[in-house]
Amino acid sequence: MWIFKGIVYLLVLIAMAVFFTQNSGQSVDLRLLKWEYLNIPLYYVMLGGFLAGILVSLIVGGIREVKLRNRMRVMGRDLKDRDTEIAELRALPLRELDAPTEE
Repeated sequence: MWIFKGIVYLLVLIAMAVFFTQNSGQSVDLRLLKWEYLNIPLYYVMLGGFLAGILVSLIVGGIREVKLRNRMRVMGRDLKDRDTEIAELRALPLRELDAPTEE
């Protein structure tokens, strides 16, 4: 799986490099909320968007990872409690099978 991810990342980087070289002469005007930036090279805007996407995915993935680790910790604690209960039940004496029946 890590090979597939590496190939995908490499292809994205190659595509970005090709895009940057082909559009190196183009500039755009960027209006973001109340700020206005004029004549910014297009590849800076694309690189900023790419890096912002990486940052957002890292934050979302980190939050998910923390939730999963917390869930694993809770489940591990429950498993330990159940193992203790099973050990206690196994330690109980067995009742006799040949108990006298009432007649």
